Amino acid sequence: MGRLAVVLLALLAPAEGAIRHIDLIHLSHTDFGFTDHPSVVREMQIRYLDIALDAPDGLRWTAETTDPVADWWARAPAGRREAFLRAVQSGKIEVAALPLNNTPFLSRAEWFHMLHWLPEDLWNQVKPRAAVQNDVNGFPRAGALALLDRGIRYLWTGINNDSGGAPFERPSGFWWKMPDGRRLLVWLSLSYPAGYDLFEAAEWRRGPVPPAADTRYRPPREGDFLRAGEASVRAAHRRCLERLRRFEAAGYPYETVALSITNQWRIDNDPPLPLLADFVAAWNRLGLQPSLRLTTVSVAMERLEKEIGGRLPTYTGEWTDWWANGTGSAPREVAASRAAKRFLAAALSNVWGEPSESALRTAAGLYKQLCLFDEHTWGSANSVALPDSLDSQGQFNEKARLAYRPMALAEWLLSQRVRTRLSNEPEGLYVVNTTRYPVSDWIEFPITAFREKYQSVEGAGPIEFLRGMQPWTRPRGPEDLTRENLAATFPDNVPDQVARFWVDHLTGIRRLRLSAAAAAQPATENRVTLRTGRDAWPVSAQWQGMPLPLFLPGMGDLLSVRVSGFAPRWIIKDIWGARSAAERDRLRMEKLIETPAAPEGNAEAVETPYTMVYTQALRHPALRWATRRLEVWKTEPRARLTFRFDRASSDNPEIYFIAFPLPAEGTLPRASAGGQPFIPFEDQLPGTCRDYFAIDGWVDYPTPNGHWLWVSRDAPLVTFGDPAVLARRTQAPPGAHRIMAMVFNNFWYTNFVGNSHGVMEYQFDLIWRKAIEDAGGLAESLVTRPVVLINPALRENPVILRDLFRP
Repeated sequence: MGRLAVVLLALLAPAEGAIRHIDLIHLSHTDFGFTDHPSVVREMQIRYLDIALDAPDGLRWTAETTDPVADWWARAPAGRREAFLRAVQSGKIEVAALPLNNTPFLSRAEWFHMLHWLPEDLWNQVKPRAAVQNDVNGFPRAGALALLDRGIRYLWTGINNDSGGAPFERPSGFWWKMPDGRRLLVWLSLSYPAGYDLFEAAEWRRGPVPPAADTRYRPPREGDFLRAGEASVRAAHRRCLERLRRFEAAGYPYETVALSITNQWRIDNDPPLPLLADFVAAWNRLGLQPSLRLTTVSVAMERLEKEIGGRLPTYTGEWTDWWANGTGSAPREVAASRAAKRFLAAALSNVWGEPSESALRTAAGLYKQLCLFDEHTWGSANSVALPDSLDSQGQFNEKARLAYRPMALAEWLLSQRVRTRLSNEPEGLYVVNTTRYPVSDWIEFPITAFREKYQSVEGAGPIEFLRGMQPWTRPRGPEDLTRENLAATFPDNVPDQVARFWVDHLTGIRRLRLSAAAAAQPATENRVTLRTGRDAWPVSAQWQGMPLPLFLPGMGDLLSVRVSGFAPRWIIKDIWGARSAAERDRLRMEKLIETPAAPEGNAEAVETPYTMVYTQALRHPALRWATRRLEVWKTEPRARLTFRFDRASSDNPEIYFIAFPLPAEGTLPRASAGGQPFIPFEDQLPGTCRDYFAIDGWVDYPTPNGHWLWVSRDAPLVTFGDPAVLARRTQAPPGAHRIMAMVFNNFWYTNFVGNSHGVMEYQFDLIWRKAIEDAGGLAESLVTRPVVLINPALRENPVILRDLFRP
């Protein structure tokens, strides 16, 4: 290059800034789906480790997730394993600590398995030092504590701003202080592919998300971009300096900036990019500044801690996730996953004694499947645009099986534990509470479980017989069908199909006896005063000694929010991206339509010896039918709402809420995520989601008048006050005593389910206590049904017991 050219380049180059070094972390963002069917993704991610292992030594590769590492290790021969460990030890490959990019719906037990995904000997050899959470807009504090418990002090994030965003300006870092005083160093990088944008002005990807099997598209080859020739590198340098000056103009104060970089085939789920090493080498050979360092995530984090750790701010609080609302697009699958977690907790309860190694291995495998269900990818890139395509259906089918399969196998594991423990016990009817708190509730049976005509349960009381389904028979007429039975195949309103009896203060294992003799109904004190409204639906319930009612008018009301206008999901993006709060509020008023469900008639009231039951049909223009049922306990301040509706098929975006107004004005609620308590609106990182919250399933209001505990069996998404759809709240609403359970939400335009329809059921419990020490444990007891075993006098065959029922 001539002297004049050098002078001209110097004159054209932007002024030198404060940033002296750029750390590039090369990785593949792991989506279990989105670009390809999850089975294809998992196979590709395994092969990417081979590419990284066989690439020239100049390439550095961070395995973003441990799940592919575990799969690769399981099938790799000894020689490849040794080569892999050498690559890790030399710093060519680094394994990050987490198996997947998570949603905030993981339980405490799941977080344990998240950090024990790799075989322990492999974990000890690869020694993860940093965790990566890309794409997702939040990270549960329970996860941060689980990382610290495993010796992980660094969390790298590459948040996607679409429909959410990071809590602070990026790139930046902060210390995240936990309730126990420990700290995690968090780096807020730009979005995970952003390193590419430092050097290239145009995205090379086309499509933008062609599947890997589509041979009309290809991975990039040397010469497509990031070319290593001098002219190309210098052009990339000029582009880079322009971008860095923007960082500095926005207030970036540090000498080192760290960004991740992905391939450009599809960006997500893409292989290593060998040409990146040649580009970085050429840059540094030319002596360009800032220097480029192709490195791995923990090396970059350690360097950042050393250089700027003492200058970073410290924050506390839960890191709530803007993307959590997408989980509401698949309510039945979420309900199945939560049922699976309850079955597993019951199966591992100490009421059965110590679990065997085999039972623990089975449970660990099921927990890992549930972790994968709670991973952040819920469908194809076209899951909403083309909801009925084979690709969309295939990807969600694979996702859904991660809920339904563990649900079935966890229930089977529980039954094995029950039979192993009780089959050799004396004849009897055994009812078992697997939780820590006593339960007073109905025990129900299909009538076919009885081999004789029983009328009572010794030690409990009379058996009641209810209407229900009579399978494999023909309905005799409309009177045999409920309004819900649109299929009209088997009758579901036939007398004496369900038997039930009441158990009081059940703890542990209780042996009872079925009897053919009638029994007198024990006297029950009715301590509740119920008030109903104009349509005979309860508006309050208050027990003796209770200073305020259990709930206020509006309990169990259903409300939907839809979008009015052409291409409604683009209107959602318009509202989200409004330039000001005033503009956003105007668009919300114009474009969001709230539609409450209305009663079809008065509620029907039925009194049982232990409860009062109110059932009411509702009508709503988007539902084929809806029914709400409120059961109120007579002797203790407790109620259970069961809500069922049939959503008509519709691709339009809608959100459904069920309201629970409580007499707790002026008190902020307490909730938990992953077993870690927090106070919404107050105990949160600044800039995190306050429109809705992913919770373990309970909300507690600790007021001077006692505790109101609300528990959700199926719908772990809530907001407070009004629906707050697209509100982007920054503070608590004045009506935070009103819980709004978000039971359905398909507002997303990709990656989640576009059109869940059909029958959906939700159950909620509400209880009052003067004091509650363990809200999570009490909540678990309210939603975990007692286990029942009918044990005859006949002895079980020991071979059957050993070979079939032993876990």
